[in-house]
Amino acid sequence: MRLLRPLLTGLLMAACTVPFGWSFLLPLPLALFFDHLAQAPSARRAARRALWTGTAFFALHLIWLPLSFSQLFGAWFAFLFPLLWLIEGAMWALLAWLVALSTSRPARRIWLLAFGWILMEWLRHLGPLAFPWGTLGYALLPTPLIQTADLGGVLLSSLLVTLLAAALVRAARGELRPLALTVLLWGGGLAYGLTRRPAEGTPKTALLVQGNIDPLGKAQATVRPLPTYLALSERARPGQLVIWPESAVAEWELGPSAPTPLISGVGVQGAFDPLTGQIYNANRVLAWDGRSVSKYDKSYLVPFGERFPLRHEADFIYDPIFKAMGFPPLEGYRPDSSFHPLELRGERYAAYVCYESVFPEVVRSMVAGGADVLVNVSNDGWYRVGSGIEQHFQMGRVRAIETRRYLLRAGNIGVTAVIDDLGEVRSRLPLNVPDTLEAAYLPLQGQTPFVRFGDAPVVIVSVLGIGVTLLRRRRYDF
Repeated sequence: MRLLRPLLTGLLMAACTVPFGWSFLLPLPLALFFDHLAQAPSARRAARRALWTGTAFFALHLIWLPLSFSQLFGAWFAFLFPLLWLIEGAMWALLAWLVALSTSRPARRIWLLAFGWILMEWLRHLGPLAFPWGTLGYALLPTPLIQTADLGGVLLSSLLVTLLAAALVRAARGELRPLALTVLLWGGGLAYGLTRRPAEGTPKTALLVQGNIDPLGKAQATVRPLPTYLALSERARPGQLVIWPESAVAEWELGPSAPTPLISGVGVQGAFDPLTGQIYNANRVLAWDGRSVSKYDKSYLVPFGERFPLRHEADFIYDPIFKAMGFPPLEGYRPDSSFHPLELRGERYAAYVCYESVFPEVVRSMVAGGADVLVNVSNDGWYRVGSGIEQHFQMGRVRAIETRRYLLRAGNIGVTAVIDDLGEVRSRLPLNVPDTLEAAYLPLQGQTPFVRFGDAPVVIVSVLGIGVTLLRRRRYDF
């Protein structure tokens, strides 16, 4: 029975995340979670409760991973993912353990959890194994509050969620002032969001191409995508920008038959770098105008999908898995050295690849570098079962809000869509069909506070919140 409450709480929290329209209710189960941790009699018990809650949360939130991969490669593949859920849950456990060690007073623990959570989410965006799925701020996407992301990014949205959860716990214990202050904060955020208006101007158009190519067949070289993309691109008007998805074709396949101007994801295999003298692979997006005029190589690589830690030291583990999946031994991709926009016919595009859409820093850096339109090329064809495709798409919408830029998204099987500077979906294609979308968009200039300062203000506020909580003289008890 001890496991029942943390497991149910984790499942309730996962049920209040994107892509569900009621995700704004997340502060309610989060308050139950904070309260349970605050009441733990020891740091070990707090960590245990957090571990099981986090594991249950990620098991449901990421259920599409084992469902999709087991369909592609067999049921055996699903057994690899509980380890991921435990690792992510362990990060929650570490936070709970540190908070419980810091103080035995439940009231202080509540606020340490609220502010410490933001630092944990910030750290989950960093490093070669970064994996920011489960960031709480996306829960506000169905509400006007998400518009505050242009001030402090999705972490500001997360802070609004954790503060309300903490205030609800305190209100249940008879302390109403924190709730009143948090309601005022949320009210200000709602007012800010409700007064935002979309940019106006004369739009340009681009043709977004959704090829609906089987990714497994492409990886195993049984499917050739180029004829499909060329045929669909014939719908473009002369001089109209065409956008193909992630790894639509190999770079060497582009030639005189390719449409111009074109932005496309391309696969690079066995390329030679004259500066280092090394052979490398890359997941690239490039601007094509009869030739490659600008390029960017994906920098945030999917752990164990595009980046393989200890690849050669652990080849006895990797190679049998690759063989079971029907792949040759994979080596992974080389990341780019910087985040920079593509330049094509006088415009700058923040063009980034698939998984990078959940990393605000990638897009922020490109917009700070002068990009006036966002372009996300993606291939979610591996995740046809469950909510993964929609999760990924909804999280990516927040990048348009943070930077106040239009987002043109071309996905292999979807989601292919155009999103305006308020994060609203202007139009989109249905999933799993080969088709094109004529996307009207506005190139926009200017820098939001988030583009200028990034996550720093929210991180500083969270650190100060932790410091004030630990140092304040007044002591509260439940």
